[in-house]
Amino acid sequence: MYRELLVVQQRVLGPEHPNTLSTTRDLANALRSQDKYAEAETMHRELLVVQKRVLGPDHPDTLLTATNMACALYCQGEYVEAETMYRELLVVQQRVLGPDHPSALKTAERLAACIHAAHSTRNSR
Repeated sequence: MYRELLVVQQRVLGPEHPNTLSTTRDLANALRSQDKYAEAETMHRELLVVQKRVLGPDHPDTLLTATNMACALYCQGEYVEAETMYRELLVVQQRVLGPDHPSALKTAERLAACIHAAHSTRNSR
């Protein structure tokens, strides 16, 4: 249903309309929840480019998409790229939301998990 809705929204509202962006994120998250991480990553990556341009890099929706993309990378075992994204995201969240904000704390936790996973993977080789 998200795919069908997205086609209509892109045609009627345009690809940069907030509703279209929201549906794109919802579809990517649905794909991720179905373990279709590569497809979800691609959608999040494309969405992130548009959101940074349209909403700005500090907008809550942009930050959420960056979080979702980093999560998709982590789920694929792409720990180095996920770690980079989490590090960049944490800097912005701490600046915009504050260091004690729940989102910033969750990102710090995910960053630690990424570092641990990357270290464990290197040591098991």
